[in-house]
Amino acid sequence: MNPHILHTPAIDLDSCVIYQIYPMSFQDSNGDGMGDINGIRQRLGYLTQLGVDLLWLTPIYRSPKRDNGYDVADYHTIDPAFGTLAEMELLIAEAAARGIGIMMDIVANHTSIEHEWFVRALAGDPRYQAYYVFRDKAFVDAHPITSIFGGNGWQYVPQLDRYYLHNFDASQADLDWDNPAVRAEMAEVINFWLAKGIKGFRFDVIDMVSKEWSRLAMSNGPRLHDYIRELNQASFGGKGIITVGETWGADLAHMQHYSNPNGSEFSMVFNFEHLGLGRDKWSSHFDPLAFKRAMARHQTGLHGQGWNSLFLGNHDLPRAVSRFGDDRPEWREVSAKLWAMVIHLMQGTPFIYQGEELGMTNRHWQADELRDVEAINYRASQSELDPAELSRRLDAIGRDNARTPMQWDAGLHAGFSPAAPWIVLNDNHVAINAAEQLTRPDSPFHCYRQLIALRKAHPVIRHGDVALLDEEDPDRISYRRRWQDPITGARHTLLLLANLTAGPLSMPHFDQVEKGATLLISNYPGEPAATFAPYQATGWLMTT
Repeated sequence: MNPHILHTPAIDLDSCVIYQIYPMSFQDSNGDGMGDINGIRQRLGYLTQLGVDLLWLTPIYRSPKRDNGYDVADYHTIDPAFGTLAEMELLIAEAAARGIGIMMDIVANHTSIEHEWFVRALAGDPRYQAYYVFRDKAFVDAHPITSIFGGNGWQYVPQLDRYYLHNFDASQADLDWDNPAVRAEMAEVINFWLAKGIKGFRFDVIDMVSKEWSRLAMSNGPRLHDYIRELNQASFGGKGIITVGETWGADLAHMQHYSNPNGSEFSMVFNFEHLGLGRDKWSSHFDPLAFKRAMARHQTGLHGQGWNSLFLGNHDLPRAVSRFGDDRPEWREVSAKLWAMVIHLMQGTPFIYQGEELGMTNRHWQADELRDVEAINYRASQSELDPAELSRRLDAIGRDNARTPMQWDAGLHAGFSPAAPWIVLNDNHVAINAAEQLTRPDSPFHCYRQLIALRKAHPVIRHGDVALLDEEDPDRISYRRRWQDPITGARHTLLLLANLTAGPLSMPHFDQVEKGATLLISNYPGEPAATFAPYQATGWLMTT
């Protein structure tokens, strides 16, 4: 174990950019076909060149991996598939030496049924039975719950003649946060990792830790914010730690509570309204108007009253360019850069999901290639759906799309591993890979690198207000941001203009580009004209 853990300097929330790593699929260092901690260490140079400030790691704790690590069996132990605690400490130290912090994923709503707490509960220990949501048959009959992964949310335990709640897989038992001992345990977990030098935490489905049984509501219960404030005070609060909560059902009022500038809860939350997943994500389609309205509401509603997280993808979502852009070869790069500009020039903290900076895409899935328990369960439950439509849905929205190995080069297994990867590789790694893009200044990688640098250089990106233009136009997205320097009085205006279509399009707000304006960034070479090329986007800076 390394006794000399290095700590990063304080990371400013308004300027930082967070890179999400799915460790199983990032880099394999030992040839077993699965990514690991030492693989991440090997790629720190790449991440430094990109310019990110924090690395969010999805769970690397000991786990049976029924849900790819979100079924934690021990919060204090690194799963042997990823490495050791000593190797984790080396990663923390080596990243810190490069000015990069590590953000841990805290799975606080549930544990694996292999966790010692649950094992003791099954053995009859009343203390640990109280850690989980165990109920008798009468309660269960009166409170039917459907698991998010499909099927009954209650699992019967014959030896106890009771049922436990699992909002996800049956191997993921919900913790009972109404028990103070559970809340104390979670604070202890966070403090354990704080002592290792961790600089951030992402809280998985944190909105589910308070439930309201009268409404059968599994999230946004009456004690939710009380519990988060208590956790804040008992662990990360006041320590300069960046935190984000995953909240699938947060409205603007909840978002303002979560990200209150007084620091009483989290730094920010993930809100998924702008993704257009709706009540049935499997049949959803991207709606640019709904996206713009949601982002405008969040940007305006949190300006000065909270903080936004900015993201298009993560380990639970399809690839960003396939969902929002156009992943056909002729348009993939320009549309990937367009959506990067749309997101990164807003106010908030941008998150980049591994491979997004390369424009990695979805792929076509065969049934035997699926690895995600949610997709497998969904496929099994849709026997009456037209097979072609079922295949389209799995290809378009399945979580396995985000979990294919990182595409490092055009060689064997894309440079991810010398062995066959744990999940199938996307064949297009021959054309889409980091090695090729690093050498090419006009690549998506260098666009993301430029956007990260612009955020750090220009206060209007970090602090300016946001006014959406073309609000009812599905073909364009434009917004204007303004900020006045409190010392010099200089006024800074940023104007983003983007054509969301695969054809040329006149841009009605092009006349707002003032004489002497600086073209900060564009996804096409040359000076822009009033008619934009397909998927063209520009960002302008004007100072008066």
